[in-house]
Parts: sequence; structure tokens; C-alpha cells
Amino acid sequence: MSESLVSPERRRNYYLLILSVSSMMITASTIYMVFPLFFAEHGISNTQSGVLISIGTLAGVLSGLLAGKFSDSFGRKWILVGGTGIYAIVFYLFAFMSKDFTTFFLLRFFEGIGFYVMPVMVSAMCADTFERQERGRMMSMFSMAGGIGQLIGPLSAPYLINGDDYTMYFIFSGTFVLISCIALAILVKETLPNELRVKTAPKIGFNFGNFLDSVKKLGKPFMLLLAAILLYRTGYTLIDPFFSVYMSDVLQLDLSNMSYLFALRAVCTLIFAPIAGYLADKWGRKPTFVVSMALVAIALVAYTRMTQPYHIYYVRALDAIAGVVVFNSIRTITADLLAPEVRGFGMGLYSTISQESSTVGAIFGGYLIDAMGYNMVFLVAALLAGLSLGIVQLFIDEPAETPVNQTVAPMAH
Repeated sequence: MSESLVSPERRRNYYLLILSVSSMMITASTIYMVFPLFFAEHGISNTQSGVLISIGTLAGVLSGLLAGKFSDSFGRKWILVGGTGIYAIVFYLFAFMSKDFTTFFLLRFFEGIGFYVMPVMVSAMCADTFERQERGRMMSMFSMAGGIGQLIGPLSAPYLINGDDYTMYFIFSGTFVLISCIALAILVKETLPNELRVKTAPKIGFNFGNFLDSVKKLGKPFMLLLAAILLYRTGYTLIDPFFSVYMSDVLQLDLSNMSYLFALRAVCTLIFAPIAGYLADKWGRKPTFVVSMALVAIALVAYTRMTQPYHIYYVRALDAIAGVVVFNSIRTITADLLAPEVRGFGMGLYSTISQESSTVGAIFGGYLIDAMGYNMVFLVAALLAGLSLGIVQLFIDEPAETPVNQTVAPMAH
């Protein structure tokens, strides 16, 4: 399917999809900024906060993998609608349920279940709609939606929080996402044709042997890419969930000034996401990934070398630019390596690896910060980014025009 053969209706459907999930991106962009502070208000330590952040990503391990697998048989749309609905409901529960560790733990788990369906389904729906020659640019629209979220979310969040009262923030967020859920159900159409769906529906239950066979069918290049993602995400999420605490405790910034730094990341995403997509399509996926990952490592080291307060703005900008290019490259390479009939499962496995590494990072990040300080954690994250770069540079070739796997992976059951 060349660019000219993507019908205006299908292209418009993808634009509606991106517009509809923007509310999830906006609210999600405030979680790392708001939730550590919200938890601290209710007596939660850094280590406990790391557990609460990580349980959401651990839930995403389950929901992303299962959503991807079932979407190969039943389609993408209604699985996305269901995840969005769960995500909306949890915000209301945060507003009205008790404020203790156990309650937070359960709510974060279900929040992760709902949210992490979304990136798997949107990436798969983009790959369903567009072929390789413009897939990088179309994936960049998803990154731009994240940039809009990162801009609007952190700037608006302080106005929804009154001192230590977060009720309005949670009610507004829940309502905003609920509207998007309705829009998805009414306006967005299914992208996976019936003829490309796996005819035998996956069964409830698990068989490790069949699951391993399914994974092997995805191909060695894809598995090496997942290993690189595992290292990068583990390192980066040692620090990312605690960045608002770092800005508060180390840089002595208040919530308003923090919001500007979070918004700076958003502005960089909006500017550089289209450039990232263009580079991936014209320059190649692999060189784009390698250069941007090198910049990630440089930015993480630079956090430990700041000598003036204003340096944080330069380093944050470099970090944000590198990050958006890396993520767009990862999504595009992932889509290139997967045939349509296993795309949901492959995207789900990518999400699983990404979120599981985030879980590990968040759990150990709080502990390492308490034990060794922020600078050491930044350096460890930079080292893991370098190892990720090495795997891709040495062992992964530029993706071919045709996915390496054209067979349907066996059902994991």
C-alpha cells in the first residue's frame, strides 16, 4: 500500500484516533509530577512511592500483552475503548476512596491495566493503516499527542490542586478521559480487517511452551530490540518517576517552576516529533535510534555536571529531544519487524518489556536514590542507555521493506 493508496477515510480515522487519546496523554503526563507529591502528602515514603508507581507499570505488563494478543483475533477498537473506560473510572476513585497505601496500591494497579492498553492499540492501529514509507511520520503524530499532553498537563495541574486537596484534579481528569472514551466508541472505526485476524481465538489460561513458541516466531531481530529496550527503560525509570521530587528536594523548585520544566519537555516533543518521523523515514530507523540514544546518555550524565540553576533548562531540553526521537524510532522499528497478523501480540510484548523494565526501575530507583543519591542513579541510567545503543548498533540491521515474519504465531494458551 503506497501513500496514495491510503484512503482519505482511513487517514481521517487515524487522526480521530490520535485526537481521542490525547486526553489520556494529558492526564498521564501529570502522574509523575503530581502523584509522588500526592503520595507524600499522605505519609508515603520514596521507597513506597516507587512501589506505587511501579505497580501501575506492572499492571501494564499484563494488560498490554493480553490486549495485543486478543486484538489480533477480535480487533483493536473495543479493547482500546474498554481500557480507556477503566482508566477514567480510577481517577474518580482516587478522589473519593480512602488515602492509604493499600488503597493507592489497588487503584494504581487498575489505572495501569486501563492506561497501558492504549499505546499498544494505537501503535498497532497506526501500523495497520500505513505502510513503511510513511509509518515513521505517522507514528510521530502519536509522539506529538504525547507532547501536547506533556505541555497542557503539567501547566494545568497546579490550577486543579488547592494546597493539599487534589480532589478537583482527579475529578477533572476522570471526566476528561471519559469524554474521550465516548468519542472512541462513536467516531473511531476498526483498523484490522477480518481477513487478517487470527481465526483461532486465544484461550483464557497460559501455557509457557506455546507462549515461547509465539515469541520465537517474532524473530531474532525483534527479540534483540526488546533486550535493548529493556536496558534503556530500566535505566531511565530509575530516575524519571522521582524527577519531581528531585526538582523539589535538590533544585528547590516549587510546583509552578516544576510545571515549566515538564512543559519544556512537551515543547521539545512537539517540535522534534515530526523531525524524528522524517528522519526515520528518510535517513533510516537504525541511525536515528543510535544517534538519539547517544544523546540520551549524554543528557543523563549532564544532570550530574550542572553548576548553575539555569543549566537544568538546557539539560532538560536535550533529554526531551533525545527521548522523543528514541521513542519514535522504537515504535517504528517495532512496527516494521512485525507482520499484520501478529502485530498486536508483538506490540503487546514490546509494551510488556517496556513496562516491566519501568517496574524494575521504579522499584529500585527509590531505594538507590535513598542509598546513593541522585547523581549515581543518573550515571547508572546513562550506562544502561549506552549498552542499549551497543546492542542495536552491533546486532540489529536496518529493517527490511517486508516484515521478517509472515506467519501467524501459535496461540499462547
